[in-house]
Amino acid sequence: MLKLRKTRRAIALTAATLGLAGGAAIGVGGTAQAAPSSCTTIDIGSPGNINVGGVYAGQVEQQYDGCGYVRAHFQYSHNYWLGHSGTAWSAHPCVQTLNYVGQACASGDTVDGPQDVYSGWVPIHSANPDTWQAIVTIPYGCSQAGGSWHAYANGANWGEYSSC
Repeated sequence: MLKLRKTRRAIALTAATLGLAGGAAIGVGGTAQAAPSSCTTIDIGSPGNINVGGVYAGQVEQQYDGCGYVRAHFQYSHNYWLGHSGTAWSAHPCVQTLNYVGQACASGDTVDGPQDVYSGWVPIHSANPDTWQAIVTIPYGCSQAGGSWHAYANGANWGEYSSC
């Protein structure tokens, strides 16, 4: 019996420690924070493709970390990235709420950076309803594309769009 009690106490202590570590990542006022490192990132819904000046520029998708956070991920197409390196044609991925009240965007990214660009992490329950969409804006040509909306309450996906 003594051994069983020690095991239960160790499990409870570990659970409490993990709970505190996970809770510490929530920012004040819904600000984006780094996702906990123990969470597994998965793609949610359908991605949105963006074309600029008739050239496929890349794809934006929503990512969920399994611990209650969401972000936008944009991946430049290799040819677009090579052909526009050093220009002002940079992509700015964002994740936005259904009622457009909350949004987190990447900032300061340029085409000569990495092919993968991410917005900050946002707690999914910081919006009501907890429905999010990843979008990308490129300032020239066609300006915006979005992946599907994802409702975290019931798992529904709808409404991706591609520009041009």
